[in-house]
Amino acid sequence: MLPAKDGDCLLLTWGRSTELHHLIVDLGREGTYRAVKDRLVGLSNIELFVMSHIDADHIAGAVPLVKEAAAPFAPARVWYNARPQLQAAHHRQSVLEAFGARQGEKLARGIVNFGWPWNAEFASEIVSVDSPEAQEPISLPGGLTIRLLSPRDEDLVALIPVWDGELEKEGLRSFDPDRDDDPLSDEFEPFGGAPEVESLAEASYQRDKTKPNGTSIAFIAEFEGKRVLLAADAHSEVLEAALRPLAEAEGGTYRVDLLKVSHHGSKANTSKDFPRLIDCIRFAISTDGSRHHHPDAALISRFLAADPARPKKFYFNYRQDSTDIWDSAALRGVWNYEVEYPSDDEDHAMNGTLTIDLFS
Repeated sequence: MLPAKDGDCLLLTWGRSTELHHLIVDLGREGTYRAVKDRLVGLSNIELFVMSHIDADHIAGAVPLVKEAAAPFAPARVWYNARPQLQAAHHRQSVLEAFGARQGEKLARGIVNFGWPWNAEFASEIVSVDSPEAQEPISLPGGLTIRLLSPRDEDLVALIPVWDGELEKEGLRSFDPDRDDDPLSDEFEPFGGAPEVESLAEASYQRDKTKPNGTSIAFIAEFEGKRVLLAADAHSEVLEAALRPLAEAEGGTYRVDLLKVSHHGSKANTSKDFPRLIDCIRFAISTDGSRHHHPDAALISRFLAADPARPKKFYFNYRQDSTDIWDSAALRGVWNYEVEYPSDDEDHAMNGTLTIDLFS
């Protein structure tokens, strides 16, 4: 997890020490790209660059990227659903409409200008679970496979009116659909002490209905038996629908070695049923908590209450109020978990970086 502020910028690496392969997911806020550029420029074998969806905390870092005179890195393939893919999902057309000024959204134009292969694994050029190619895992060089879990065509289509309205405004996106109008509303959970895990886990669940989050590209990456579920900001119900047959095939729960929790730990993107659908004891959450007070205590509580006996581990790439409350010896003793934060780093630009090794 790289320093994406309240967003995501993820780097997945696999292979042998003599030949490593890489996958980049999202670029966080605008300052993220400046912080991580030198690290990305030096990478070879970038097999896939995924822009999961158009929320500013995932895509704003692409603005300085596409302003570069030349591509700063060379992904072998790019997955990203822009306006043409939304329209193609509506019609299920294999030919994309031409880019006009109104549809010249910056990342899409940058992909074209850089000559990057765009959604080439899909004949329709739509990254969707409804594309025929997504019915089986997709193989990447170095032995990694990807099983797509989200988005669905219907969720891509639902974004069209939102996209069209925003394309009339200046800039890439001037809105953030996750914004809370009232930062002091009940959406935020003030704490005077340690979280009450059992009561929080049983609190009512109100699902995320934001259309951009519904278009999130979420997937399982697997290498030599290790599975990582990168959930972007996907809706819990969409993930559950995709995971349920996989869980049934494995006896009721689907093994995941690491879950990058959806929507930075929002309680609206992980239902009370979701933790019982996967067999997972490692959970990664990317956020500095600056805008939405993520992760929600109810979200962490759902994972703890669903599996209280086994040892678990939570990885937070920022130490902040909403993650600090879980660094409690009393809570760890009762609920059998550990927490990991980044170590102090003299390079302050890279604060928010945490490396997780599934083979150590």
